[in-house]
Amino acid sequence: MPIAYQEPEAFVCPDCGADFEAPVWLILDAQEVPEAVAALLEGTLNLVTCPACQRRGPAGAPLLFHDGLARRVIFAPAPGLPEHAWGEQARDLHAVLVGSIPEEARRPYLADVDIAQDLAGIAHLLRRMKRRPMAPAQAQPAEAPVAPLVREPLVEAQAPPPADEQDAPPLLLAVEALLGANSAEELEQVVAQYPILFDPTTDAVLNELAEVAVNQRAFEIAESLREARALLARMSQRLSVALPPSLVAGESVSPAPLTHVPDEVLQALLQTQSATEVAQVAAQYPLLLQPEIDQLLAERIEQALDDEHERLAQVLEDRREALAQVREQVAGGPGELDEAIEALLLADGADSLSQVLDRYPILLEEIALQALWQFAAEARAVDDQDLARYAIECREMLLRVRKGLNSS
Repeated sequence: MPIAYQEPEAFVCPDCGADFEAPVWLILDAQEVPEAVAALLEGTLNLVTCPACQRRGPAGAPLLFHDGLARRVIFAPAPGLPEHAWGEQARDLHAVLVGSIPEEARRPYLADVDIAQDLAGIAHLLRRMKRRPMAPAQAQPAEAPVAPLVREPLVEAQAPPPADEQDAPPLLLAVEALLGANSAEELEQVVAQYPILFDPTTDAVLNELAEVAVNQRAFEIAESLREARALLARMSQRLSVALPPSLVAGESVSPAPLTHVPDEVLQALLQTQSATEVAQVAAQYPLLLQPEIDQLLAERIEQALDDEHERLAQVLEDRREALAQVREQVAGGPGELDEAIEALLLADGADSLSQVLDRYPILLEEIALQALWQFAAEARAVDDQDLARYAIECREMLLRVRKGLNSS
C-alpha cells in the first residue's frame, strides 16, 4: 500500500470565478515520490492552475511529510487555519499515514511529529537535515507500539551553546533563533526576545552578509540568511495592521499603502463559508484589516462584473461586507475587548485569571489573540520588552485554554 497520498480538491478561481478540481498532495513520502519532494524544496508543490484562465496559485492545503530513512515526520497546517484546529487536522492525516504502513514496519519515531508553519517551513527543515550528517539509526524493537498523535509542536533539539556565545553579535543570535523556530508560537517568542529583527537596517545588513557569504563560497550560510530575510518580510507583512511600519522601525515615516491582495490571502478569503471563518482568516492575515483592502476588493468586484463573472463578484462582495464588520469590531475604539484585555493583563494569580475568563468569554475568540499580538507589538515599539513578553505569554495561555476546551 502506498504511503504518499493525493486527492482532488475543489477550488474557485479568484480571477474568473470558475469552479474546478485539481489534485493536491496531502501526504508525501520521501522514498516513494522524490519528484514531489523536489517540488516542495523548489516551492512549486501544490500549485494549482485554473483551466479557464490559466491563473496559478497555491492550493492552501495541509501537508504531512514522512521520511522512513531519516525517521522524520513533519506536519504543516493549511494556511489560515486557526491554531486551535491544527491538532485535529494533523491527527487525521497521521492516522492515514500510520494505517498505510504495515504493522510490523511501524516504529516509535512515527509518533514524533514536528510542526512547521507552512510548506516553506517543511522545506527549510529538510534543508537543515541535509546540512548535518545523519546519526546512525538505532535498532528499534519491531513490537514497539506507535503512540497516538497527541503531542504539542516540538522544538528541534539544539546543540549546547558555545562558551563564547555571549560575545556573538545580537543580530546573528536573533537570526539563528528565527531560523530555529518551528511554530507560530515560537516565532512570536523570538520576535519578543529580539526586537532588533525589525530594526530598519536589519534587512540591508542581512543582504550584505549573504553577499559576503556567497563571495566566500559559504553557500549554506548565504541560503540561511536569505531565508531569514524572506521570513522577516512575511512577518512584517502580517504585522502591518497590528502596528504601522513607522512604529516598528521607531521612525516617523508613513507606511507604504497596500496595492494588491496576495493570491494566498485571497484564496483563503474566498474559501470561507461564514462570518466566523472570515474573522479567523483576518486574524491569520492581518493585512485584510487594512483600510485599502475595501477598495482593492471593490476593484476586483468591478473587474469580475466586466468579465461577466457574476458569481465571483457576489462572493467577493459578501466577503467584503464581512471584512468591513470585522474591521469595525477591531477599530471600534474602547469596548468590551479593550476592557477584557486590560483585565487579563492585570489579573494576578490563577483564581483571578479564571474570573477574568468567565467574565470575558471574548478572550477566547480569534479577535482577542490578534489584539494581544497588537498590544505586544506596540509595547516593543516603545522598548517595553517585559510588557511585550507578558502579552505574548497571555496569548499563549489563551491558546492552551482554547485547545483544552476543544479537546474536552
